[in-house]
Amino acid sequence: MTAPTITTVSLLEAFSEIAAAMTENRSILSRVDRINGDGDHGETMARVFCGVETHLATLEPSDSTPSELFDIVAESLMTFDAASARLYASAFRRAGTATMRKKALTATDFAKAFKEMAAGIAAHGKAGTETKNIADIWQVAAAAYAEAAANNNDPAVCLAAALEAAEDGVETDAVMHGADATFINGRRPPDAGALSALLMIRALRDSFR
Repeated sequence: MTAPTITTVSLLEAFSEIAAAMTENRSILSRVDRINGDGDHGETMARVFCGVETHLATLEPSDSTPSELFDIVAESLMTFDAASARLYASAFRRAGTATMRKKALTATDFAKAFKEMAAGIAAHGKAGTETKNIADIWQVAAAAYAEAAANNNDPAVCLAAALEAAEDGVETDAVMHGADATFINGRRPPDAGALSALLMIRALRDSFR
């Protein structure tokens, strides 16, 4: 069986999946953000990634490598005045650097890209104190992805392992099904950035299946 590869078209579909996930869940993300933040995280993430999707819609896939696409996404993200956009710009810029001159990404290539995405988040974000935040989610996910990649060459399988590990201990289901108390099962609800990170990893997994 031929090992799966990720092409520019694959990535275009992935970013469309991310935009759809942020749009669908923007009200939930903003509701959670009102507990510990400004209450606009969902609207911000939907606006940012729908903007990225619109920008990418003008591209001809055959004219761009995956690395160039990551760079284009990073540049698009930097046009938004939002902390989360800057974090992900760093993540995708590093992913582009890790995959330079590749016309299609092997599982090994994408493992490097995923590791660098997490490093980009970590370089500009701080770990949470009382609850997991965006930096925590990506660090856990990257470690789990690397472990899975050592035994499997399918990015979707590795992303599923990354998602499962990152979701551990996060009250994702309770939040997504409408719980809005300050505490859920005796614990603070997850940071909105952590939830959007989980949504992004899930979108990547679903798009590569």
